[in-house]
Amino acid sequence: MATIPQWSYSRLKTFEGCPKKAEYAYIQKIKEPGNKAMDRGKDIHKLCEEYIRGRYDEMPPALKEFEEAFDLLKDMHLKGHVLCEGDWAFTTEWTPTGWFDHDTWGRAKVDDFVHVEGDKNARVIDFKTGRYEGNQEGHREQCELYASIVFKRLPELETITTELWYLDHAKLDRYQYDKETVEAKRERLNARAVEMTTTEEFPAKPSQFKCKWCYFGKQNICPSRFD
Repeated sequence: MATIPQWSYSRLKTFEGCPKKAEYAYIQKIKEPGNKAMDRGKDIHKLCEEYIRGRYDEMPPALKEFEEAFDLLKDMHLKGHVLCEGDWAFTTEWTPTGWFDHDTWGRAKVDDFVHVEGDKNARVIDFKTGRYEGNQEGHREQCELYASIVFKRLPELETITTELWYLDHAKLDRYQYDKETVEAKRERLNARAVEMTTTEEFPAKPSQFKCKWCYFGKQNICPSRFD
């Protein structure tokens, strides 16, 4: 039986919501079509990256609510303190590795990583579009994953600050972590990820709400869909 050998936070949430959906997506590799919300999110993330890299002279309207903060990131990027669009991969021991290396177990894409050499704190910034209400718990768990990865990459750090910039709502959620706090959170994430990447069983979890929006149900791929 096949397994899902690598995980990310989005894969983990898919698996926990419905293992059968994860099987279709990550083992059978049935590709779901994009949608307007996803395409818009990708476009705005590209805008963020290009503005911070200095490729726009004027602030794009979609980023106006965070104009001062983006200008500060742009200045820090010029000074070499901001890494844009980082691809972070790690092994089963949570040690850094290459995105496609043979020992890659987990992956995370990071919008912006901010660190001044010698400082004992670093920042991870995640740009969000779409809904704010109802997403906070999942987004906070993403922050816990980012912090878990950063402490393994830069063990000399004492604290890590994660920031969620909700661009459509002019809201910023900030969380700060120390090593002790992150160790406990990493253990819980690790246990969930081990379950996902070792199981050979992918039962469906049909429900009226989930199946209504599931591509595999709507396309009659999944025989367990809720009718």
